[in-house]
Amino acid sequence: MLEAPTLDHVLAHSRRGDGAACCILLAPPFSKVGKDEVVPRIGYLDHRSAKYVHFYCAGYGGYWHPSRVPDMEEMGAVKYDGGTMIPWAFSQKLFGEFVDQLERATTWKYSGNAELIFLGPDVDFSNALVLDVDAMVRDGGIGNSAELFEAMIRYCRNAAGNRSAYDFSDQKGAKELGKGAVESLLALLPTSVQGIWKKGRHYAVRNIAA
Repeated sequence: MLEAPTLDHVLAHSRRGDGAACCILLAPPFSKVGKDEVVPRIGYLDHRSAKYVHFYCAGYGGYWHPSRVPDMEEMGAVKYDGGTMIPWAFSQKLFGEFVDQLERATTWKYSGNAELIFLGPDVDFSNALVLDVDAMVRDGGIGNSAELFEAMIRYCRNAAGNRSAYDFSDQKGAKELGKGAVESLLALLPTSVQGIWKKGRHYAVRNIAA
């Protein structure tokens, strides 16, 4: 779990060179998903995602000070591997600016819900899997966001070193490859909710590059 007070933090992912997938997480603490299912589990999710997928948390950051971020809301300190304690905080202003930046840089438009934008290691916006977490929970597609996080983490662990696993798009006629990747992710969800997801409502494979 990484801070993302600005879009630049996400774009820098492609320069990491560690092969990890990139995922933009829009789950502010004024949403149920953010407050109840993300903030209390930042340390755990960081440990579980490890080197396989990096979740960039829009509007969140560490080591902030009110003199720099006047509207910061303290989220508490998170203990990382090695014992490092990082005080996390959230800014509604920076979250709003992040949404503005992402909408200007891509064709994506924010739904207002908790969302995940699943990208490959190269941060390729022409090949994005956009997931509406709130709609999934509301419609019974997942019991809670924890199920989705665990499925995504397992998918990325299984895909380690295989860049083709993130070819969700139908570019160059590879529609079946994209369909297969999504189906592989769905197969990692609890059996009871498999088959409930609806393309276009709960998820969409989209080219959102500007």
